[in-house]
Amino acid sequence: MAAKLNGFVWDIYKASFEGQLALSYFENLENFAKRADLMQSLLGVGDFITAYSDEELAWEDAALEISEIEYILAVRDAALKLPINTPEQIQSLMCSILESGNITLSEETGGELTLDDPFFRLPWLSFGLHLAHPDIFLPYGFVGKYYLVPKIAETFGIALPPVPAKKDYLARWLYFGQLCLAFQEFRGLQGMNIPELLSFMYDFSISFVDSENPDDLPAPRNAWLLLGGGEKDGDYGWLEEAAPDAQSHWQGNLDMRRGDVCVMYVRSPISAIHSLWRAVEDGYEDPFFHYKHAVQIGNPLRLPNLQFRDLAVDSVFSENKYMKANLQGASGKALTYSEYEHLLKILALRGEMPSKLPHFPEQEDVKLTALANERDVEIHLIEPLLKRAGLETADWVRQLSVRVGRGERVYPDYAIGVTGKAPELRVRALVEAKYRAAGEKDWREAFFQAKAYGMRLGARVIITAAADGLRLYKRRYDDFDFLQGQHYLWSELQEGENLRQLSQLLRK
Repeated sequence: MAAKLNGFVWDIYKASFEGQLALSYFENLENFAKRADLMQSLLGVGDFITAYSDEELAWEDAALEISEIEYILAVRDAALKLPINTPEQIQSLMCSILESGNITLSEETGGELTLDDPFFRLPWLSFGLHLAHPDIFLPYGFVGKYYLVPKIAETFGIALPPVPAKKDYLARWLYFGQLCLAFQEFRGLQGMNIPELLSFMYDFSISFVDSENPDDLPAPRNAWLLLGGGEKDGDYGWLEEAAPDAQSHWQGNLDMRRGDVCVMYVRSPISAIHSLWRAVEDGYEDPFFHYKHAVQIGNPLRLPNLQFRDLAVDSVFSENKYMKANLQGASGKALTYSEYEHLLKILALRGEMPSKLPHFPEQEDVKLTALANERDVEIHLIEPLLKRAGLETADWVRQLSVRVGRGERVYPDYAIGVTGKAPELRVRALVEAKYRAAGEKDWREAFFQAKAYGMRLGARVIITAAADGLRLYKRRYDDFDFLQGQHYLWSELQEGENLRQLSQLLRK
């Protein structure tokens, strides 16, 4: 993958006041013991630059705790004893320092390193490795902000491997080594030294990929339930003190979209609905977050407390499967539109509500008699459905031109996820539109037409849609089977589980 860093812009940054501050900040990391800010988000460089850019602010270094210093030095000393000349030796080192039991820590930090450390102490662990082998490992400053990493990689042409499976904790730890390697290779291509690479990662690149205004959010597409812990893990205290501009990462769902509304429930000490938040980024995978699936939340609105015992006897929520399970494993699970609006009505009876609550946009009620032709079906039914499923107009091509023979072309109505060029043109899904499909004969004819297109273009999903409903077919054993099609009425795809499953299929 070719690098996309503009050398002219990069040189201007390095010569700028901000760039000079960032470079100086990263020039001497051996004195880390007196710089607790290095363990903060983005290694603390943003706060350092702000302090030196504002005459009314003064920068003061703060020392790390003794236990933290001992931890970093223990990792450094253990890593220095092991060779790192080959990828196999690097992997062996990473496994050894966690599994050997040879690294002795203070009782305060847990006695010895385990596979828990990459998910709870990665800033300290990574810093010790960096001090030992700075040309291999890098200090990690994306805790709670990993969503920035894929954006940086995409923007600047840095190839990242896929994130390992959630339960493969060792592979997720070894992924840290692969991530470091990807950025070190980028450093080599750009002729950067270590301070320049760290300035690029934690300051320069951030301005390119994190510029969206958290107050300028699209209307919500879905509502989600989030769970906060209690006083022991700090969730309740943090939520209680959260300012209007507060942001954090939380256990989430990959189907979450920027603008979605999140209902925060706190287990202890209140066992109640606490606040509303908005997703300020799409849900994402964070290989170094214990739960792996995460979401950035912001724009909090405090709500009147609504106790679990009251929800459990409510006519609507008593039927919710997560309520029936005492909310076990419910963080990141979806609420239906009707459940969310019902919740707001209950809360309004409990106390004063925020003045600007997020609501779902009104959905157009399309009557069958208002549809006169196939194009009406596309405009009033298919395209709104694709948007409800989380797709943007740029995600599909209408009337895609496909060559099927000498001088002959066909035109599938909607091609989703188009990649490549002829003869390697591929799509993720196809939608074939009809005006009416009154009986099985009509559905079968539409199916075989869509199947012909789908097989040629490598589609994983084909859909036939008419005013009478929609049928969905998944590719199995390299084929589509008419008898395996799932039929939906349009009313069944307005919200809820059916819509979420469709979204997953179309957006994979």
